[in-house]
Amino acid sequence: MLERDAIAAFPGFFPQARLICSARVGFSSFMLFLEIPPDIVALANAAHMFRMQSRERLAMKLPSQVAAACDIHVGYAYVDSQPAGDMDSVLLRAYLHAQRLGARPRDVASPPLHKEFQCIVERGKVTTLYQPIVDFETSQVMGWEAFSRGPENTFFSSPQMLFQLAREAGATFRLEKLCREKALTGLGQVGSNQRLFLNNHSDEIADPNFTPGLLLEEIEAYGLKPHNIVLEFAERQGFKDMNLFFRDIERFRAKGFAIAIDDVGSGDSSLRNITLIRPDFIKFDISLVEGIDTNPYHRSMVETLLFLAQRIGARTIAVGIETETALSSLVSMGVNAGQGNCLGVPGYKPASPCVAIPCKTGFTQADGQSWKCSAPIRELVMPCPTTSENATVREIKEQLADKPAQTSMVVVRNGRPCGLLMQYNTDRHLSTQFGMSLYYNREVARIMDPAPLIVEGDLPIEDVAALAMVRESTKVYDDIIVVDKEKLLGVVSVQRMLDQLTQTQVELAKGANPLSGLPGNVSIEREIERRLKGCHPTAMAYIDLDNFKVYNDVYGFERGDRIILLTADLLREAVKLCGGEGDFLGHIGGDDFLVMADPARVVDICNHIMHHFALRSKELYSPEDAARGYLVGKGRDGQTGRFPLTSLSIAVIDCPMDACFSMELLSNRTAAVKKHAKSVEGNSLVREPLLAATAA
Repeated sequence: MLERDAIAAFPGFFPQARLICSARVGFSSFMLFLEIPPDIVALANAAHMFRMQSRERLAMKLPSQVAAACDIHVGYAYVDSQPAGDMDSVLLRAYLHAQRLGARPRDVASPPLHKEFQCIVERGKVTTLYQPIVDFETSQVMGWEAFSRGPENTFFSSPQMLFQLAREAGATFRLEKLCREKALTGLGQVGSNQRLFLNNHSDEIADPNFTPGLLLEEIEAYGLKPHNIVLEFAERQGFKDMNLFFRDIERFRAKGFAIAIDDVGSGDSSLRNITLIRPDFIKFDISLVEGIDTNPYHRSMVETLLFLAQRIGARTIAVGIETETALSSLVSMGVNAGQGNCLGVPGYKPASPCVAIPCKTGFTQADGQSWKCSAPIRELVMPCPTTSENATVREIKEQLADKPAQTSMVVVRNGRPCGLLMQYNTDRHLSTQFGMSLYYNREVARIMDPAPLIVEGDLPIEDVAALAMVRESTKVYDDIIVVDKEKLLGVVSVQRMLDQLTQTQVELAKGANPLSGLPGNVSIEREIERRLKGCHPTAMAYIDLDNFKVYNDVYGFERGDRIILLTADLLREAVKLCGGEGDFLGHIGGDDFLVMADPARVVDICNHIMHHFALRSKELYSPEDAARGYLVGKGRDGQTGRFPLTSLSIAVIDCPMDACFSMELLSNRTAAVKKHAKSVEGNSLVREPLLAATAA
């Protein structure tokens, strides 16, 4: 991978170079042979910049813990076009020289490049671009993200290169302070509720020279208040010590500054980090936003993150919105705001573009069925330490000394759980002004939660999640105690539970129809099982397109897909407007759909879809065919003939969902009713018994 990237990327850093060949050396090394002009400084800079870019790419593809332990060595050597001595010896010496140079300390790897960087910082040669962030509810610009750039037509025009070298030179704080000053200087006058999003490295917030008081002084000089500033941290950078990071950001929050986490949903993201930090803004990674209108996996992840954001009170921002269809999908899903070229490109002055935000279309329960996770909570139980209520806080701290902040301990009385201690809550009590003297040598009963969430092991995960998320805000991320008839089984963390819900979303998304995005057969089977388990009387409406094969043959598969999508959209609309909570919409495959609804509402749903399909489907025909009322094509028997325009056949089966239900019986009943429905010309609805047949 690295060799392939080097061959593709290195000429970009040294345009005058011409690649001759590459060669592997040992297990993990390779050489590039380049024909270059005699400019050793340019070669040194190119080698150093290539190394930094390669490390950045590696960090994006590997988990943060692995990437932190990896490094890339890049050395170089210049061989004269007419070398003295035999070529083998010359190449060996050049290789050894490049190897030694690559192993040298980073700060001396490319002195010319470091000097150029120092010049940029000392002379303030940084520019700021502002990209608007648009509120989907009001269509107004809620703020701008500030992007910093180095001088144009240099290695440092890329912000990744600029900040990578700053980290290697130990000058991250100096550079970010400069970028912050430039962003504030160019911002100009903003509305009282508008915000400036400032990018920060997670390490910077621990710098003793970066304090809430100093930042307050900086922004007040420009007439800004803390609520106008959002400190943004990229999750892909990682957090070395989450407990320290959380402590530091709380200092800024106390002064009124907001916190945003960027890159959420990238390969190395962690829901646990979000639940601990509880940011004010969650910014979805561009990799999730790309293809959101067609990719069910991306939709599942965004739905999970929206669920989480709602529970912690965070606003969501989608990054990298490039198309109108992506924008429409994100608005409909409930994302709060967005940024991207579709809404406004970065500019040297903060712009407030007038953006037409599409109307939000509600999602029916059919789209939300993937949230169903009926597995018992006992499947997620983890063992946990226990203690008596008479144990002292000192003893508990000694037991939890080397454990993460999320570690819990259950307090038991007569073998039954009576309280919960979370490590971070214990630390919070002890870190107050008189905490040590008040609590350290006292019983844990003084600081434990005496009313933790305790659930039976057979309770479904989705029900436990609902209970967990309605707790008090200070307890919403405490562990859940699981029991079996009051006997302790263990605990389940909110992180583990959310991971399971996410996994359920992804598994169900795999079964979603790739064309319509509606739940597929896996979800349909699970919904039937759920209704059987709850004994919910259900009317099942099977929707089938008549003469669809002829339409496909005449107009082609692309137009055929359009009529499938039209049907799916009209079904969504019908279920939303005429159905109720709990109604389900699925796509069996091809031109077959299924609605599961309350028996009292199913006819209204079917009539709505038939009426609007009759009006809208004519748009997908040529004027001549629409006026004629039929197509000339070949039927399934291969014979040419006249076929009516595509219509809907709807067969409705009433199922009591009792002990007599079986899939075989349902299949037999459905086949008979569908056959009768298809015998009626035009849009038709047949409900068992067969005499209840209508046509439209």
